[in-house]
Amino acid sequence: MATKFLDDRVPAPWEGVGYPSLKPLASWVSDLILRVQFMGKWLYEGGPDSYWVPAFFFPQGFMTAALQTYARKTITPIDALHFKTHVRGYGADAVEEVPEDGINMHGFFLQGARWDYTKSCIEDSYPREPIINFPLIWLEPVMVAEQVDAGCYSCPLYKTSTRRGELSTTGHSTNFVLFLHLATDVQPEYWIRRGAALLSMTDD
Repeated sequence: MATKFLDDRVPAPWEGVGYPSLKPLASWVSDLILRVQFMGKWLYEGGPDSYWVPAFFFPQGFMTAALQTYARKTITPIDALHFKTHVRGYGADAVEEVPEDGINMHGFFLQGARWDYTKSCIEDSYPREPIINFPLIWLEPVMVAEQVDAGCYSCPLYKTSTRRGELSTTGHSTNFVLFLHLATDVQPEYWIRRGAALLSMTDD
């Protein structure tokens, strides 16, 4: 453990009970403090206007809970629902609307592409900008019969940049969260070849 401290790496015993992360020790501790602060504010001040999803140990469960809330409200089977992605033109510090249904969420980074605020779609990255902050997202629960990926790239959301993960006991990947459907004016295959993906944290 002392060697890990000297190397600015997270000790293995901490990794074994913690969340997936590729950050060095100093950044990992800062990230942990931010997670605790977010949860504490939620506990003492009530639900936020937008949820910082990187704070969750198991964000897949949070997404399922959001669908369950809507399913109970509308008396709809949860299996008949999925999410429609709405990308806002602002960040969490400028929330303009709290949706009646679904959730606002933020804290993501887009790798391999960028978000064009003028055209409201993904575009090629600028030179020397491989990763950029992504704006706030509203996930709206809709019926599965509604086609939510038309004209969109089904962008995978990962916890870390490793782009892989083992299946957990629940059948979910330990790293992959879900697909978010981002508007595009080119064929989705273009972004697949570019390796475009959303991440909930960077490596530094």
